[in-house]
Amino acid sequence: MTPNSSSEKLSASDRLYRRYLGRRDSIRTNRTLDTAWRTVIFVVGFTIVGIGLFFLLFPGPGWAVIILGLIILASEYAWAQRMLHPVKAYATRLSQFVMSQEFRAKRMNVILVSTMIIITLAYAYWAKWGATMQGFAPLVEPIESFFNIEL
Repeated sequence: MTPNSSSEKLSASDRLYRRYLGRRDSIRTNRTLDTAWRTVIFVVGFTIVGIGLFFLLFPGPGWAVIILGLIILASEYAWAQRMLHPVKAYATRLSQFVMSQEFRAKRMNVILVSTMIIITLAYAYWAKWGATMQGFAPLVEPIESFFNIEL
């Protein structure tokens, strides 16, 4: 079946991407519009990469913003696509690892041990203080006095 056949439905993202490609191809035919488009992509992409570099020095999602800027630049520039290639390869390896049976078994073991620890701590609290908030008195007393309630 061809993708244009009426019996095959395209997702919304596929339709939007095809619409974008159609418009982009029509812009490429006009040299002035093409240059303007590439300039806008260049400015926006490097601005986002610059913000990402800023976030590397200060709190923020630095690498994620840098990768977003490179994705924007890669829509028009081959050098940005080449820079993104190692990121794509790493993401592929990471997704294969996360979906592997070995990782699932490790994750299930961590969940099991964590659950056992939480249940043990809850039982120890219950055995020592019962179902009261007595063990949390240093935390509960200021709340009770502030709101004038009894927990």
